[in-house]
Amino acid sequence: MFFAAHHQHSHPAALAGLVATASADKFVKVWEMPSGKFVKSFEGHTHHVLDVGWAADGKLLASAGGDNAVKVWNFEKGEQERTINPHAKQVTRLMFIGKKTEFLTCGGDGLVKAFNATNGGNIRNFPGFGDFVYAIGTSPDGAVVAAGGQEGVVRVYNGASGALLKSLLPPDAQPKAPEKK
Repeated sequence: MFFAAHHQHSHPAALAGLVATASADKFVKVWEMPSGKFVKSFEGHTHHVLDVGWAADGKLLASAGGDNAVKVWNFEKGEQERTINPHAKQVTRLMFIGKKTEFLTCGGDGLVKAFNATNGGNIRNFPGFGDFVYAIGTSPDGAVVAAGGQEGVVRVYNGASGALLKSLLPPDAQPKAPEKK
């Protein structure tokens, strides 16, 4: 089970903490913390929900599924805004970029992509993987994106252009330094 925390003003004088969870039951569920009170659920995936993330303003949630889909949810209305089919295999991870309404995805098809949550548009792709990608990360401003997966290589990208900046190889795959004589 994966979860994403978000702090949302539910009343002008109170700050309520919310946690969204994703799991094999195909639902995204939102809970109030620290009470643990169930708030609402979102149904629409046809396979396991593998990850979930909040937009910084708390208005949108996005979930990544084993059904190869990303669902974008309107939190206040409790409704699905759109479905995006970014990958040919399961979407293994999803992460919003800082305070933007943009998010990153990665998947079983070896792709890393960036999308606009408000219109579903693909913003850019990050090339170079040949197998499952399981992890993504970004700087708060989205200037740097990193991803890694089955190959054991972490690739670091320019977040604005999608250009590969560096490939970080596992220690046992590092080039050998020339021996000094």
